[in-house]
Amino acid sequence: MINGKFAVCLGACILLKSVSFAQSTTSNPYNITVPVRAGVLPNISTQGKNDMFTTSNFSLNIFGGYTGSVNGLELGGWFNIDKRNLQGVQAAGFFNVTNGDVKGLQLGGLFNGAKNNVTGAQVGGLFNYTDKNANGMQTAGIYNHVSGTFNGFQTAGICNYTQQSVKGMQLAGITNINTSVTKGVQIAGIFNYTKHLKGFQLGLINMADTSDGYSIGLLNIVKKGYHKITLSTNEVLNVNLAIKSGNAKLYNILMVGINAGDNDKIFSYGYGLGHEMKVNNWLTVNPELSTQYLYLGNWNYLNLLSKCQVLATVKLTRGLALFGGPAFSVYYSDQPEAEKGYKFQIPGSSYHTYDLGHNNVTGWIGWTAGVSFL
Repeated sequence: MINGKFAVCLGACILLKSVSFAQSTTSNPYNITVPVRAGVLPNISTQGKNDMFTTSNFSLNIFGGYTGSVNGLELGGWFNIDKRNLQGVQAAGFFNVTNGDVKGLQLGGLFNGAKNNVTGAQVGGLFNYTDKNANGMQTAGIYNHVSGTFNGFQTAGICNYTQQSVKGMQLAGITNINTSVTKGVQIAGIFNYTKHLKGFQLGLINMADTSDGYSIGLLNIVKKGYHKITLSTNEVLNVNLAIKSGNAKLYNILMVGINAGDNDKIFSYGYGLGHEMKVNNWLTVNPELSTQYLYLGNWNYLNLLSKCQVLATVKLTRGLALFGGPAFSVYYSDQPEAEKGYKFQIPGSSYHTYDLGHNNVTGWIGWTAGVSFL
């Protein structure tokens, strides 16, 4: 026995089919225009075998359908497939696919796909795909893909991928990847990559082949950028080892340090940011900000040393330079007493310290000097 609802839908399709042919505005079978079309599944619709040549203002697919173009609204219980273009809104429970251009909104429970350009928005529960250029917005639970250029806002739970240039923002829970030029913003929970950065990156790890922009993260890697390894000393730590990477506009600093001695041991690690200002071919000025954790024999206490320093760097030869300069240090510690074998008084009795408004915070003027490689 035929389901009652299905019989009603099928009857409606037959009725609409007769009306649609009567309202066709052209005798050309490859360009049929109707205000309304409806279907149950591909090839079962009011337009029959001519469905793929039909342009409608309102398209209804009970389960799924395959039609020509839509200038208006298309609704599908499961899916919508358009052979040519969409101008308006396309919404389906599972997926939407347009083989031409999209100008408007694709809204799919699982995914949306466009074989040509998208101007508007794609909103997919899992992923969105554009085979050419996209202007507007892509938002997906897992993944967005644009094979051409992208202008607008792209957000995904896991990954955004754009093959050509990006102007706008990529926001992802895990990673953003652009294999050309980024002139906007990349923000990711873990990893950002672009071939040429002309904007801003924020992530745990940021990578670029070349960079004219700014990257902030635990590790910034620019293939044709700023790379330095430094050994230095200051009034608190005998030896500091730092890796500096990024570009001259903004480089990040990963550092570890040690103070040796039977009763003066300190171990440290920290992070900083720096900027290089070129004076001439052999002299640069490098302002830097950094914060280090100092281990003084007990992990239960917080000991933070922050520095603002201005270093003059003198190039001796290719890959080798000397640097030094003054530093203003701010030290916070809640450790009440010294641990055996570890230094407690920081910086030392020979330095005049300033009370910075809290019993646990002091400041002083110190120094840094060292050698730079690469």
